[in-house]
Amino acid sequence: MVSTEEILCRIEKGGTLDELAAEFGMRKSVLVARIEFMVRAGYLCEIKSGEGHGCGCEGCPMSKTCSVPVPGGGRGWVRMYMLTEKGREYIEGVRRDK
Repeated sequence: MVSTEEILCRIEKGGTLDELAAEFGMRKSVLVARIEFMVRAGYLCEIKSGEGHGCGCEGCPMSKTCSVPVPGGGRGWVRMYMLTEKGREYIEGVRRDK
């Protein structure tokens, strides 16, 4: 089974759900469930345009050049996630323990 660390590291690099599911050899629905769990656990947050708390577009390093519509930013939208500080600490902790 794919570890939480592997999923978090791969999400940090970017990509679509289809790409990640294929790379991990899992169904997309299973990956979505894992991601939703990581959001509830505080390891990931959904990026929403205009929102503060580090999960809005202003927290993204690509915000100046990005043209992807996100929730709250228009009619069509794409769901995107980013690691929280807790997510980064989790990855670092696992790497230290190895």
